[in-house]
Amino acid sequence: MEKENWIDAVLNITNGLAPVVPDVRLFLRIQQKIKTQKIVAPSWLWFAAASFAVLISINIKMVFFKSNIEKAGMKSVASSLSNSNQLY
Repeated sequence: MEKENWIDAVLNITNGLAPVVPDVRLFLRIQQKIKTQKIVAPSWLWFAAASFAVLISINIKMVFFKSNIEKAGMKSVASSLSNSNQLY
C-alpha cells in the first residue's frame, strides 16, 4: 500500500507544473541547420564500404592462415613425441 502511494505521488508530481512554450526562433534555427548540412557523396560511401569489406576479408584470411600454421606446428611436435615415446 505504501509503495503504491509513493508510485502515485511520483507519477502525479508533474500535474501542477505549467507547460513550457518553446521559442519559435529555436525551431527555425534547428530546421535551418538540418537544411544546410552537407551530404556525403555516394562515391565516398561506396569507397568506405569497399574498404570495410577489404579489411574484413584480410582479417578472416589472417585468422585462417594463422590457424593453419598452428596446426602444422602441432603436427610436427606430435610426430616428434610419438617416435620416441619418452616423457623425459
